[in-house]
Amino acid sequence: MVTFAYMLIIGMLSVLTISLDMFVYHKGFMYCLKNIYSAEVGAGAITIVITAIFGFLWSVIVDIRLRKSKKQSKQTGN
Repeated sequence: MVTFAYMLIIGMLSVLTISLDMFVYHKGFMYCLKNIYSAEVGAGAITIVITAIFGFLWSVIVDIRLRKSKKQSKQTGN
């Protein structure tokens, strides 16, 4: 569930960013999508992508730990 919420938030923020870029630059959807990832290294694009990947991995780990603890609580409760 944490992973789903993470993907939902990242997706909504991406759509918002692309929509704002489309409004400001008066370009198409694909141009604005490519513009996000073709940013210069100095602009911190690499840092943002690595942080997003780290956040996704962390949410997967949290989901796995929650599933394990729920399974253990069901086994000890019965």
